[in-house]
Amino acid sequence: MDFQNFQPAAHAQHAFTAVGASGPAARPLDFPEPIVKRGVRVNALVVHPTTGQREILQGVIHKEELSNSAVLAKGEQLEFVAYWPRRRLQDAIYGSVWACLVLRRHYGVAADDAARAAGVEPGNPAAPTVWEVTGEHVAIKMVEWANVHRMRGRLLEDPVKEIAAMQLIGAGSPHVLGSTEVLQDDDFLYSIMPYCAGGDLFGVVVNYAEENDGEGGMPEPVARYWFRQVLQVRYGGIFLSFY
Repeated sequence: MDFQNFQPAAHAQHAFTAVGASGPAARPLDFPEPIVKRGVRVNALVVHPTTGQREILQGVIHKEELSNSAVLAKGEQLEFVAYWPRRRLQDAIYGSVWACLVLRRHYGVAADDAARAAGVEPGNPAAPTVWEVTGEHVAIKMVEWANVHRMRGRLLEDPVKEIAAMQLIGAGSPHVLGSTEVLQDDDFLYSIMPYCAGGDLFGVVVNYAEENDGEGGMPEPVARYWFRQVLQVRYGGIFLSFY
């Protein structure tokens, strides 16, 4: 794109009176359908690579296809990644947000032992998957379907549209958080996101309000600093800033 000779579209140059005279506002464009895969929560055999300790962890989350021997037998290249919820960070409207430890597939003695215990040879697609602990963390927003159905029509928040927006806007953005993976089962919708130990922007806004006893909020120069980052958008492979 030639930014030196870039010209805004004709509608971007209309005066407010012309826009108002053109009729009622049109409905905003819908977000693309979110990409959601089937997930499972299982008890998983996990190895600590530094100590070799083995243990069964409860509630491990991963794609359903990673436990399907028929899928694994096809020899497709699948990313073996799972998540172990460790600490509840905060409540959400329809559920909660958890800090989770990332697990990856283990290849070694523990995996061979698990295969033989299941009556198959090591490397057989029917062998149970053994996981190992990594030092990586993610945050998972767990939305309870029961809460979504119970509150339908009573709240403006739509968790499915939220995920669609995060996948569209946050994908590849240097500042807006996106979902790295989204899974669902019969009970929950899982939005897996990068773990940000410093909190979120809403927390920053709340801190400023608390420091001023609710009488004032974020100073305008600080708000401008954050909004410059939020308004940086992707156009093709290039990021544009509007401020």
